[in-house]
Amino acid sequence: MQSTKDKILKVLVTYIKEGVNLDSISLSRIASEAEIGKSTVYEHFANKEEMICETYRYLLNQYEDILTSDIESMDFKGAFIEQIQKILFVMKDAKTLMDAIMNNHHDAFMRFDDSIPVHMKKIQEKMNERFTGIIYLGVVEGILEQKEPKPYIRHVIQAVVSGLLYQYVNKEIDISEPDLCELVFAHVVQLLK
Repeated sequence: MQSTKDKILKVLVTYIKEGVNLDSISLSRIASEAEIGKSTVYEHFANKEEMICETYRYLLNQYEDILTSDIESMDFKGAFIEQIQKILFVMKDAKTLMDAIMNNHHDAFMRFDDSIPVHMKKIQEKMNERFTGIIYLGVVEGILEQKEPKPYIRHVIQAVVSGLLYQYVNKEIDISEPDLCELVFAHVVQLLK
């Protein structure tokens, strides 16, 4: 069951995705959309700015859940591509939100407390662990050799993967999503051999 706080935050995320100027939305309207009383909003948030900042934490939790959800594929290529698809989903959703935020120039979104960078680092560490496990599948299947990787290879792989995904999400390259996943996979395998 969805908590009252989550209902409030989901309403705010919807407004952001629609490109609505958050300064023009009253707490009463947000409460109405969440189907709660205005006083209930104040039980969870002192003001609108606090609510907006909490939206980042809410989204990071959602993105973390998506990125770290179980992988159904049990083979190297399938697991790798499935994880890339999760990353693409999050990147596309985050881009929509960031575009809406930047178009409205809302100050509260730019004020991060210390918990946001810490949480982002935690997600990155989980992604590193996830990809280490996926790479291990490639070794077990004999696609990759078990050897000590060059110290910089992780950074090169991250640059290739993030660069290609970023260009795709920003429509800078004309390629289908399945072909993009295949391209990323092929380049990563080549870098690891």
